[in-house]
Amino acid sequence: MDNKIVEIETNKLDFDPKNPRFFRLNDASNAATVIEEMLDDESVHDLMLSIGQQGYFPGEPLLAVKSNGNYIVVEGNRRLAAVKLLNGDLLPPKRKLKGVQEIIDDTTNKPKKLPCIIYENREDVLRYIGYRHITGVKEWDSLSKAKYLKELCDTFYSHEPKEIVLKNLAREIGSKPHYVATLLTALNLYEVAHDHEFFNLPMKASDVEFSYITTALGYSKITNWLGLQDKKDFLDPNLNEENLKRLFSWFFVPDQQGRTIIGESRRIKDIAAVVEKPEAIEILMKSSNLDEAYLYTSGEREALDKALNAASVKLRVVWDMLLKAKELTLEHEEAASEIFEMSKNIRNQIRSKREDD
Repeated sequence: MDNKIVEIETNKLDFDPKNPRFFRLNDASNAATVIEEMLDDESVHDLMLSIGQQGYFPGEPLLAVKSNGNYIVVEGNRRLAAVKLLNGDLLPPKRKLKGVQEIIDDTTNKPKKLPCIIYENREDVLRYIGYRHITGVKEWDSLSKAKYLKELCDTFYSHEPKEIVLKNLAREIGSKPHYVATLLTALNLYEVAHDHEFFNLPMKASDVEFSYITTALGYSKITNWLGLQDKKDFLDPNLNEENLKRLFSWFFVPDQQGRTIIGESRRIKDIAAVVEKPEAIEILMKSSNLDEAYLYTSGEREALDKALNAASVKLRVVWDMLLKAKELTLEHEEAASEIFEMSKNIRNQIRSKREDD
């Protein structure tokens, strides 16, 4: 079939399970799963309103490929989702039913057919969707970009040397080879963790901030610790999976309040310092306290110096506050007694060790 626009019934159009945007989903081949994801993260509600009120704009045909008597929509899955919800091809999840039904009731256009351009092979569409979602206005997130680049790599450049692969992929998306390499390496780390069910850590795919992984790869201390040659080591790396598990536990495992050990991306530099010192890693594994572990990045002697100085500063603050306090309680006195006893123990331990030396 040549690439003319044809009208195809929506019940013969299927979502693309290889769509990079659906990469986090456990079952991207399940239409209900895709719809739920889109209603959570995509502007499908707005598309439903627009199409339902104005009709479907024929100047934006879907791009599809033949598949088992139906057609897989490679480009235009959000628009397909909006129309399938409008015309009843698919039902929304229960928690979204009310909002979707309100849109259906308030609109009149519910297309049963959509304009499509049909291609024989998925490969014929790949480069276009990259232009649209990486260099174009409908930009993907970094994980979706990485998944798309891997598909390009596997489809067109699987037998090329790494440097040629990076150069060609960078040209495809109008970027730099080092950026492409970082995305592919980060994707490899993500896929290893995903294939291992995130090492049975108490987390899920939606907890992963993919940009944290790409940022971490910018620190040679982290790449070395992971067993990578550098941030471009995306082909058969000698990966230390135990350390990757630790990295994911620090980056993405939330506590009961939804907080992670790292807290925010600017502290990745502190993780880079920690992984260089075995004693700092040990403290972080035991305490889950990055501030405490970071004290050990300069060695035990400097860590002790910093801890004593920090304690002294805080005690001076307490003293200044006491001088201004108008009301003091029994709890204040008991807390001060605990500090007093701990201070004596610290002093006595220092004296004892110095005498032994």
